[in-house]
Amino acid sequence: MASHQSNFDAAKDTLGQKTEETKNYGDDKTGQAQHHAQGLGEATKQKAVEAKDSTASAGQTAKNKAGEATDNAGGMMQQAGDKLKEGWENTKNAVTGNN
Repeated sequence: MASHQSNFDAAKDTLGQKTEETKNYGDDKTGQAQHHAQGLGEATKQKAVEAKDSTASAGQTAKNKAGEATDNAGGMMQQAGDKLKEGWENTKNAVTGNN
């Protein structure tokens, strides 16, 4: 009977060890998965920040270009107005004889 009891105790100890090993393995893999997921979350967050910054930069560039285009158009209109005024003054002086 003692032999059966020692075999039973040995099997019980082995089962306990295997259960603990399995638990530790599961805890380890869960920790790795959580760490990996956290890393992916941080990478995703960083990419979102970079995309936001890039979009803001592109928007500012577009705004700057629109401002430049408006300034250029205004300058061209001013030059056209000056030429028209000059032409009008020349025509007026030619008609009235004022030089």
